[in-house]
Amino acid sequence: MAQLLSEPRNRLVLVVESTTLNGIDFIELKSVNATTLYVHFLNSVTVATPGIAATISGGDRIQGITLKAIDNAADWTVDTEGRPLLALYADRPGDFSLYTLTITGPPSLPLDPMYSSATFSFKVLCPSEFDCKPASDCCAAPEPPPPAIDYLAKDFQSFKLALTDFSAQRYPAWQERSEADFGVMFMEALCALADELSYMQDRVAAEATLLNATQRRSLVSMARLVDYEPQPQISATTTIQCNVLGNTVPAGALISASRPDGVVVPFEIGMGLNDSTQYEVSPAWNDGIQPYWFDDSQRCLHCGSTGMWLLGHGFNFDTNPPGTALLIQTDLPGESIREVVHVISSTEIWDPIFQSGSPPAPTPVTYITWVEQEALTRDHDLTHTKLAGNLLPATQGQRFSEAFCVGSPPPPGTNLPVAIARRGANGTDAQPNWITLYPLSKCSGVFASSLDALSALSTGAQPRLTWFMPGSNSQTGSTVDPDIATPLPELIVSRRVPEPAPFTFLNRLLDATPTETAYTVDPAAWRVVANDDQGNATQWEYDGDNGDTLRFGDGSFGAAPNDGDVFDVEYRIGLGSAGNVAPDAITTVSASATAYLSSVRNPFVVTNGADQESALHIQRMAPQAFRAVQYRAVRPEDYQAAAESLPWVLKAGTSFRWTGSWLTVFTTVDPEAAGTSGASATLTQQTDLIELLNRRRLAGYESYAPPPELVSIDLRITVCIDSGWLENDVEAAVLVRLADAVQPDGAPGFFYADSFTFGTPLYRSNLEAAIQGVAGVNGVLDVQYRRRGASNVFQTLPEVLTFGTSEILRVANDPNFPERGSIRVTAEGGR
Repeated sequence: MAQLLSEPRNRLVLVVESTTLNGIDFIELKSVNATTLYVHFLNSVTVATPGIAATISGGDRIQGITLKAIDNAADWTVDTEGRPLLALYADRPGDFSLYTLTITGPPSLPLDPMYSSATFSFKVLCPSEFDCKPASDCCAAPEPPPPAIDYLAKDFQSFKLALTDFSAQRYPAWQERSEADFGVMFMEALCALADELSYMQDRVAAEATLLNATQRRSLVSMARLVDYEPQPQISATTTIQCNVLGNTVPAGALISASRPDGVVVPFEIGMGLNDSTQYEVSPAWNDGIQPYWFDDSQRCLHCGSTGMWLLGHGFNFDTNPPGTALLIQTDLPGESIREVVHVISSTEIWDPIFQSGSPPAPTPVTYITWVEQEALTRDHDLTHTKLAGNLLPATQGQRFSEAFCVGSPPPPGTNLPVAIARRGANGTDAQPNWITLYPLSKCSGVFASSLDALSALSTGAQPRLTWFMPGSNSQTGSTVDPDIATPLPELIVSRRVPEPAPFTFLNRLLDATPTETAYTVDPAAWRVVANDDQGNATQWEYDGDNGDTLRFGDGSFGAAPNDGDVFDVEYRIGLGSAGNVAPDAITTVSASATAYLSSVRNPFVVTNGADQESALHIQRMAPQAFRAVQYRAVRPEDYQAAAESLPWVLKAGTSFRWTGSWLTVFTTVDPEAAGTSGASATLTQQTDLIELLNRRRLAGYESYAPPPELVSIDLRITVCIDSGWLENDVEAAVLVRLADAVQPDGAPGFFYADSFTFGTPLYRSNLEAAIQGVAGVNGVLDVQYRRRGASNVFQTLPEVLTFGTSEILRVANDPNFPERGSIRVTAEGGR
């Protein structure tokens, strides 16, 4: 018997699983002070038996509650799970104490003795802030002491020490510390897992701040939050002088340079990966075109020249803008002078004096000219000069092509890699929001050239996906403003299956619509950690930022690829600043390009290749850029600075005024009047100003942009002129000097509109100095003024005539607009 009582005993489980006995689960009341009780049972065994009865006992204030006799036909139902449900009806509700409901019956009643009664309260639905479970101090298990938590435990050893101390406190009988013991081994495994999770926690926390982040994709994402776009790796561009075998050279022809350290630097003809031009060339323009001079006195081609003579005919230069590019190269001891011009005219004649050939005949010569903007900047000694054409653009890097599929295994016989699928933000099992990624295989690891005989890169340069600045070749006449142009990745992504469709690059997929076929580039590398039986990658792991990965949309920001889609991607990888090579360093023609090119060289040093912006530079410059350009306006000077950022605004003034219930901001601008005092902002300009200020104003403030208050004054000036001068001539000269216009010598007149802005005072000394600077003026006798709209009486001009912060002085002296101010000059003396 003692052995039986010591066994684990869980009666509830046995009753729930029983097929012969049942028991009361709980008693339900559906309202406060209810007199109908619903008795729920533990399982589906039928309890309705003849002779069954129910009684209620207990109560403090209200006792002796009776129940209506059970009607086995009307009072029994089943719940949603098929278990019996008994409705009992009491004669009155009970008080706040606990009552006990007991069900009795004949010996055949299938109720377990322990679960034939249940405790309940008539006030169970009354609101209460306390736990409804009654407390019991009987046989309460002793609470173990709480473990000491060391919040400084962050690595394997500290975690192991903490777990060892905990086990000694909680399980004092376990004292084994041998590494071979299973408990010790399991504890160390837990410590190793905690160490890894702690490291990941620290790394996530570090990557969440700009100053602590180390991964480039974290830095780029956080920099974009403050509208700072870090610079990617920019491919170098240059001009190549080619000696050709035919009349065209296709873009993409591969050439290369060898650096002194042995690194092979590949270049391709053309202006970027999207360039598919068939460049027109001619063997007649190959290196070695000779200059010609008619006399030894003409052997120097002087600085500033826009034309010269060439020996020979039949060059067939293209004179349509921009014209055929020619390199003029003069090699002197210790110096090589090289300049590029574009031919705009070509004239062929014969020199009958100095004949050539056998038998002697007049010498064919050609005269070419170029635009004045390309006038030579140096003198050229024609005896050491040669010319060459076939100048073509070239971009550093080498292109590669790949294909991959999405979601499902590749089509039979293709052996395509499968893109990575990662669960997106807020993804669930039902809706994972898959994000499709594909790492470019040649953008990490060793640069392996699969084209021609170019060797792989040696140490010192890490090849990456290169970006291209459109129109960035200075030697071919195309220039670019780096503050305006946006670099684009050298990438062409298109879907092959199920139907061909191009995909568009976006810096941020947040700018993409749900149906837009777009992608972006993440500076991230991935490595395969598991493959299936067919060798297809099944698991990938993030492997740092030393690579480049395509990322597609998720259906909300950009269209999501579908299972079975097959993509083709063509891209170029390069070396950044390592592609900046010296002049004449690009000399190797690949085997695939020998059908077009016999030799190549770069006449100029390559300088515009750039590495990606360093992490330290991003961390320093992103906050500074955010502080330098504010997109909010709080103080008056903030509104003024915002308005003056518009190119047509000369000056702005702002004032705050209380208009009843809130502050209203009034910002008035002085447009660049281009010398007309009556000029004002156009409707489009005024709209731009209002929209700009509304984007920057504080919430709760109203912003208005009223026109400026133009103050017109009339001046009467009396001057003394030197003897011998005519009065009319001096008066006219004084009016020209004071005019609201630009003078013939290019200097602005004294009352030129852009010289006066909000609150600019008029100094009498400055006005008199301007008048006395006119030839023939001996001195200023008197200056009187009146303010239009304020007084009809002229009075002496004070030393300083001041104006309000929203007022601008205007003296146009235009008889067609007398309301804009006038000047009357009276001259005394002279002839």
